[in-house]
Amino acid sequence: MVSARSRKWGLNVRKTFATEAEALTYRAEIEESIKTNGSQASVPREKLVLATAYEKLLTRLKPFDKTPEQAVDHYVKFLGEEMLRKTMPTIGHLVELWEAHKLLDSTLDSQYRSEIKVHRRFIKRTMGNFKPDEIKRNQIDTILKKHPGTNNTRKKYLTFIRMFFNWVIGEGYIQFNPSVGIKFKTENFEKEYYSPDAIKDFIHCIDKKHHPLLGYYVAQTFVGLRPSEAARMQWHHVNFTTNELHVVKGKTDARHIKLQPAAITWLKHFKEKSKKDSSFIPKKNLFNLERKARACMKGKWVADGLRHSFATYFGSLKKDYPAVAWYMGNSVAMIKRHYAQTIPDSTLNEFWNITPE
Repeated sequence: MVSARSRKWGLNVRKTFATEAEALTYRAEIEESIKTNGSQASVPREKLVLATAYEKLLTRLKPFDKTPEQAVDHYVKFLGEEMLRKTMPTIGHLVELWEAHKLLDSTLDSQYRSEIKVHRRFIKRTMGNFKPDEIKRNQIDTILKKHPGTNNTRKKYLTFIRMFFNWVIGEGYIQFNPSVGIKFKTENFEKEYYSPDAIKDFIHCIDKKHHPLLGYYVAQTFVGLRPSEAARMQWHHVNFTTNELHVVKGKTDARHIKLQPAAITWLKHFKEKSKKDSSFIPKKNLFNLERKARACMKGKWVADGLRHSFATYFGSLKKDYPAVAWYMGNSVAMIKRHYAQTIPDSTLNEFWNITPE
């Protein structure tokens, strides 16, 4: 053991060695240091402790090429983020605020408002317990893949999910959208249309059991409007003197179209059976009313199937692709690609002669 304690020389050493030779070598080193450097100022014990601790920090941080000061800055930042995370609301709460914010826009039609509500419920049900910085891309991808719909349906849900998280970014809760990078291959579009008998049964069922929606479905079936266009219709858009309909601007530009006799017959029937001053489309709860009305199709509901049916029968009737494209607010290429089929005259007559009972 070597003990070297001296106020004069600033020494406070007490070490034990395994061999006498090691102890003698260390004693010689101390003697040489005194001869070379002379006396040293006394260092308080607490400073020695701090210096030793600092040296240990340097050793631990060396593999990361960071200084203790950088490590402290990083930890302080982490503590701040952790405090913020603890106070961060859940996705379930934020999606309610997002819905309220979206619905402030008075220009939104009832169809789009219903879609916002549907997707708010989906987001809250599937992700509501997470906080925005906890949900990961793979989780969202898995949630959508488990959805029983088609890839086209999943893409629609993804659009609203991405829209929601962009809003969350704007509110300052997260920096990156976790839904970015998720992709679903668009499925080949195969138009499906209904037979005249199926349409006849459906439209008569609507007339009897869901009359307030008759105009909405007549506009899709005998005018070929998109559901969103039909949802924006009002009585003053229909001119029974000129038999024209003003389709207001939406997905496509506004247009005036000449109504077919079947459409005029059904619209007049709808107006005659409706209460005075009633609206063309129910102002509230259209989405839920639609879901109930689809039962009239007896389990064979096809998304946009009524519009596809009109396009098929109207295209075969006119045999004029540009005219049909303009009438429906589509491109000529779209009409040629999906509605070029020729329908037998007997079938055309069945469709265009569907009238109220």
